[in-house]
Amino acid sequence: MSVVSKIKRYREARNFTQNYMAEQLDISQNTYSKIESGTIKLTVDRLEQISDLLNVPIEDILSSSDDQHFNFHNSTIEKFYGYIENIQEDNKELLNTTIQILNEQINYLRKENENLIAIISKNNRD
Repeated sequence: MSVVSKIKRYREARNFTQNYMAEQLDISQNTYSKIESGTIKLTVDRLEQISDLLNVPIEDILSSSDDQHFNFHNSTIEKFYGYIENIQEDNKELLNTTIQILNEQINYLRKENENLIAIISKNNRD
């Protein structure tokens, strides 16, 4: 199996998107796609960055063996964190809108609460 095929398999095992990888590496998604397709040659520095991001020793990526040895506990955790990070990025606008709506509701309820307290206070004085 080629180095780029192994990188793709490790990325997919962690449920990382190409877009997520590109953002972490500070490159475009198109450039990252070219890395995985083998169109762009990997430098040692870039391979180290990818290895760190995937939490995989470079030796495993470069080995001629097709066996992938995963620590399933860590792999599951990595998938979970990758999923959360992708959700946060993909739904950032939706989350911000939701927060804004909730803040508006809180402000409305505060005003209603103040009005009710004023009415109760007035009734207690009468």
